[in-house]
Amino acid sequence: MGTDEIREGIKRLYGLGLFSDIRVEGEETLPGMELILKLKEYPKLERMEFSGNEKFDSTKLRETVSSLEGGLIKPGEVKGDVERIKSLYQKEGYYLAKVEPKVIPTKGGATLRFEIKEGKRVRVKRIEIVGNGFLSERKIKGEMETKEKRWWRGGEFDEEKFQKDKEKIVELYRKEGYIDAKVISDSIWFAPDKRDMFIKLRVEEGPRYLFGQVSFEGARLFPEQGLRKQLKFKPGQVFNQERYEKSLGNLYTLYQDRGYIYAQIQDQTKRVGHRLNVLYKIEEGEPAKVQRIIIEGNTKTWEKVIRRELVIKPGQVFSRAALMRSLRNVTYLNYFDKVTPDFETLPDGSINLIFRVKEKFSGQISAGFGYSETDKLVGTASFSIPNFLGRGEKLDLSSDVGKRTRNFNFGYTIPWFRDTPTTVGLDLYQNTRIWTDYYTEERKGGAVRFGRRLRFPDNYFRLYLKYKAESIKFYDFSETYKAIHNPEYDLSRQSWPKITSSMTVTLERDSRDMPQFATKGSYYSLSSELAGGPFRGDVDYHKEMFEAQFHLPTLWKLVLSLRGKIGVVDGYKSPSTVPFSERFFPGGASFDGMIRGYDDRSIGPRRDGVEIGGRSLLVFNLEYRFPITEQQLYLLLFADAGNSWLAGRQITPWHLYKSVGVGVRFVMPMLGVIGFDFGYGLDKDLGGWHPHFQVGRSF
Repeated sequence: MGTDEIREGIKRLYGLGLFSDIRVEGEETLPGMELILKLKEYPKLERMEFSGNEKFDSTKLRETVSSLEGGLIKPGEVKGDVERIKSLYQKEGYYLAKVEPKVIPTKGGATLRFEIKEGKRVRVKRIEIVGNGFLSERKIKGEMETKEKRWWRGGEFDEEKFQKDKEKIVELYRKEGYIDAKVISDSIWFAPDKRDMFIKLRVEEGPRYLFGQVSFEGARLFPEQGLRKQLKFKPGQVFNQERYEKSLGNLYTLYQDRGYIYAQIQDQTKRVGHRLNVLYKIEEGEPAKVQRIIIEGNTKTWEKVIRRELVIKPGQVFSRAALMRSLRNVTYLNYFDKVTPDFETLPDGSINLIFRVKEKFSGQISAGFGYSETDKLVGTASFSIPNFLGRGEKLDLSSDVGKRTRNFNFGYTIPWFRDTPTTVGLDLYQNTRIWTDYYTEERKGGAVRFGRRLRFPDNYFRLYLKYKAESIKFYDFSETYKAIHNPEYDLSRQSWPKITSSMTVTLERDSRDMPQFATKGSYYSLSSELAGGPFRGDVDYHKEMFEAQFHLPTLWKLVLSLRGKIGVVDGYKSPSTVPFSERFFPGGASFDGMIRGYDDRSIGPRRDGVEIGGRSLLVFNLEYRFPITEQQLYLLLFADAGNSWLAGRQITPWHLYKSVGVGVRFVMPMLGVIGFDFGYGLDKDLGGWHPHFQVGRSF
């Protein structure tokens, strides 16, 4: 065997990656020479350890390295692992991190320990933009997630965010017509102590472009004028990439609403000077029909409860608008954690639609004891199932028994009576409350409700009728109450009980995407209640109420919600016929009107320092909601304003009690929405800091 062959053999043995040292020795024998190979294996990795790591746990670091327990400790792999760990730290801004590997021999092999000194996180001291002419450095840096260190922010550096920042800069320029703009270089360097980072980004803007002529090719279904209405830009305007992409999406939506889900739209641009001419080449294809609609995942809810909410039906031509409305309707039931639409194409070009739902526990059961300053010790028990037996019907049973409160309520609602879009409901109740130092109030009665979904003016409208018969009486009047009350408002001088017989008509339009924690849409309600007159009874009055809500999505998932409420109640012949129980008592978390930062029911007309209730009402609520966990936990900022007056003609938006504050909303299984608000009333006489606790209320 020659020298070259020996060298080649040693090379192959090293190539196996099993040995740290290979030596060849020779001994002369007859008739030739005997070769002896002395091999030293890499130690077996019995255990891997990490020390000094606080930013990342050991599990994360094990996933980062390539060395595996049970394998061999190879210097090359260990060196690579050190670099991988350093790279992981550097991506989080720890450029001072040091990693020292140590091999500790054991009986059966060795322990590999990575000793880590993380050091301090590097902060971005300065970001410099060069090459920019049209966009200011301030505007460019405002678009970036990477920020310079200031007293109010840390200036942390993240490699992934930095790479995305360069893409955001290009997107910003493309919105302003600079479609050739790019970040041509970036430089990063450090202060001598490596605690401060300096960044320089060099941009190249290029020329600014305008939209040029727009033409369409291959369109037969829609006239050119109809296609142009979908465009978010006009010839001569500065080119905007966002509007350009939105226009293409609108064209696809237009075809999908007519069932042309296979339509292909190829957008082509041609530069003529500093203008971009756009050509849309359209291949329409054929419309797709819906062959079947498949419901999956409903373990409790009857299938027909879901199907009756679908606007899109089997046999119809597919419509994206009908699909999205169907998705909204099913989501609005509030029976499911998630509703996901899907489809499968069939050989003949038709499709099967699939609605996958995930049931959620929608019932609410509670029992226990509570304490409040007003009611002292209170025992509560409630039972509410909005999807009773999976049929979409609602059952409510509740009772509250305390030193000053005794409430019993029953309600049952059938939303689709006899499988038609007709609502039928029944309510029965008996409520007693002792108002300290004044009197005891008792109400008992019931109501029958009817409702119908309308198709005009659009299918978001509903019409409701409600007949209520109620007996109400006030008794156990204190001497304190009799002493301070004007005879006109003195309940102790009236005969009790009194029977209220009334009919309420309500017209409602609700386009919110969800019944609670809505993120978009609006709600309007106009109602008129007539008591007495043709409905007989002991009291005569009429009450008109109007409410409006608006929900606007803003940055990220933050939602701005605005609600306004106005109401008037009056007698047929005299205001004195309006019963005390039907007047408005806003303030705090009152059902009449939330004006947080004040005591409950504390705002409105007074006689001798005591609230006598208003016959007109105006309340505004503004909330800015932050989702911590969607549909579970929210933080909010709010501002309220409102008042009540003795007559409708006194309503004025210039004399309102105002407040601001913060709150939290969270959904508790079996309890529903729980809310706590801390409001500050800005009125010096009645305001100040006030806490408010709410159950089952959000808008």
